[in-house]
Amino acid sequence: MAREIARLGAGVAAVLVSVAGAANAHADPLPVRPPGAPQYIDHVVWEQHGERSTLRIYPTPWGWSASGVFTNGAQSYDAWAELLQHAPEANTLSMQKQFLCYWQLSTFTNPGKVGTWNLEPWRTVVPNTLMLNAGCNPGGAEDVAIGT
Repeated sequence: MAREIARLGAGVAAVLVSVAGAANAHADPLPVRPPGAPQYIDHVVWEQHGERSTLRIYPTPWGWSASGVFTNGAQSYDAWAELLQHAPEANTLSMQKQFLCYWQLSTFTNPGKVGTWNLEPWRTVVPNTLMLNAGCNPGGAEDVAIGT
């Protein structure tokens, strides 16, 4: 019996190593939306303004209604994962913080607005207070100087 258990244990270990190797070989570096999750993002468009680029996010009506102060964390990260399916190059901390700011505050900062959320990769990562004071887009010439 002990021999059978040892043989079984070795077989399980081999399967686990095989599965782990396969998972690492085919790992998706971006988050994946759960199957059946609502669609929050209709489409995105990269635009160029001078030497600076902007990612315009066009939320779906469901995206607008699901976002806001009372949203839950799972929805915000599902929406972020969906955005990255549209624009994988947006996967930076600055862009994520801008997106999550818009997701949480869109109905508060822009009540009744239906349009776009604009994220810029050139914006700096700032504390949440500065992010909120800048309307989710910190670090531009139009912003109040940081540290004052």
